Amino acid sequence: MRYTEYHADKPVIRDRALLPEAVKKLAELEDMVDVREKMCDEYCQYPCKCPNQETLDNICSACEMAKLFDVLTGIALAQKN
Repeated sequence: MRYTEYHADKPVIRDRALLPEAVKKLAELEDMVDVREKMCDEYCQYPCKCPNQETLDNICSACEMAKLFDVLTGIALAQKN
């Protein structure tokens, strides 16, 4: 379920009644600070299949999970500050 929509290019909660559930989902995302390491190191099949680091870097840069990792990393950094 989508909890947000955009108004004037800013994300806002779609419906105030959804706020408690949206906050719960945000908390779950904030708790996933090590997701990049888990996904890349434990589940990705490419590190052991790539012939060299350059090929692996190309695959990683095109990874569709990268955007999620960037969001989670931003949340984790915000928590530290």
